[in-house]
Amino acid sequence: MNTPKAKFTWHYYLMAFGALMGLMALTLSAWSAAASALGFMVMSHPVLQLKGPTRFIFLALFAAFYYAAFPDPSVVQEMMKTAE
Repeated sequence: MNTPKAKFTWHYYLMAFGALMGLMALTLSAWSAAASALGFMVMSHPVLQLKGPTRFIFLALFAAFYYAAFPDPSVVQEMMKTAE
């Protein structure tokens, strides 16, 4: 019963940020952005033992994919108008 608790590190903040990114993508039905957010969350998990800059390169890559996957603002505004 006296097992040591896992240390709360920056990984969990990035995983939470990835979850928020995924929820925003799902709100707009941007499926490729949701997949990129899922990849961001998985790469942020502390169990993955990535050494050096490898993890940050993958995180930056998934963040760039996420940014590029969203539709134009005019398309989002049109979606919001038709939803009413």
